[in-house]
Amino acid sequence: MFSHLSGLAAFFTKSAKRTKLLDEICQQRLPRVTPTRWNFSSRLVCTVYERRKELLELFEFIVDNHNDFDDDAVHSADGYTALLMGFEFCFLLATFNSVFAYSDVLFGILQNKEYDMQFCLSSIEDFCSTTERERDKFDSIYEDTVREVGVPSGRRARRVGDVRAAYQQLHSEILDNILTQVRNRFKDNEKRMFLALLDPKKFFSYRENFPNSEFQSLAENYGLHFDLPRLKTELTVMYNMTNYEARSPSDLLHFLNLKELTESMPQLYHLTCLLLTIPVSTSSVQRSFSALKRIKTHARNSTGQDCLGALALMSIDKGLILELKSKDKLYDAAIAHFTKKDRRMDFVFM
Repeated sequence: MFSHLSGLAAFFTKSAKRTKLLDEICQQRLPRVTPTRWNFSSRLVCTVYERRKELLELFEFIVDNHNDFDDDAVHSADGYTALLMGFEFCFLLATFNSVFAYSDVLFGILQNKEYDMQFCLSSIEDFCSTTERERDKFDSIYEDTVREVGVPSGRRARRVGDVRAAYQQLHSEILDNILTQVRNRFKDNEKRMFLALLDPKKFFSYRENFPNSEFQSLAENYGLHFDLPRLKTELTVMYNMTNYEARSPSDLLHFLNLKELTESMPQLYHLTCLLLTIPVSTSSVQRSFSALKRIKTHARNSTGQDCLGALALMSIDKGLILELKSKDKLYDAAIAHFTKKDRRMDFVFM
């Protein structure tokens, strides 16, 4: 199903005429699938599910007006019409759409750097509970699909006797697989509850109630590396001092080094270093991969590595470029640097 969806999205990018038709009939573009951002698949599933009737109208228009389109477009439109009218494809589309509606929210929470570990773990549990309740929605998904495209037919229907039971098993296997993957992925995150010890948004509340559960998490996982009684004293002192308010762990480490407090508060310093060296679950740099598709086009097929790297940096750090343009004579500096090389053309004019 996901392979067909990826091809469906690519179908419109191959021709400006197809894209224009998509804008006129569906009034919404289909998001492209990227291997580095799995949530793009969920957006594509939800978009195709919501715009299925409009897409059918679009492909029927191409088939009916086959003289106005190339053979590849007509053949693909005929195949996608059959696909969108197929029971299994529509059943899977509805099944994943109902799950992805919740997974997209979870994805946004886990990608946000502002949320603390406890909130993320509770959000993961809420997602698992919601996915479990999706089992009760099989009857409505199955009956709605039958009402839309008719009774099941094809290989799965021919292989088994009780078709409804077979699709119910498929529905359960999909949910089981999602739940297993999520729980395996985040099964060790409860061991990192101690990350909340240096959450600057909670310092004020920690003055009244010391975070004993988070401190116990640190003791169970990294207790051998700390003098725990002294660390607790240093944390209590830090929570009650205004100099430490609103400081992230990186700012806190810089402050300790700047004020030469690493010797007077060594356990706090070690805790800060520990938090800054634990690998994060969000990798912002992965978003840079999608920039290459916009930069390295067919017209720039012979672009060198240095030029390609520079163009990628400019594309990724657009905010910095705009700031330089507003505060400095960026174009003059770039032209001056460009004209330093000896070239056949004369770029210096009087």
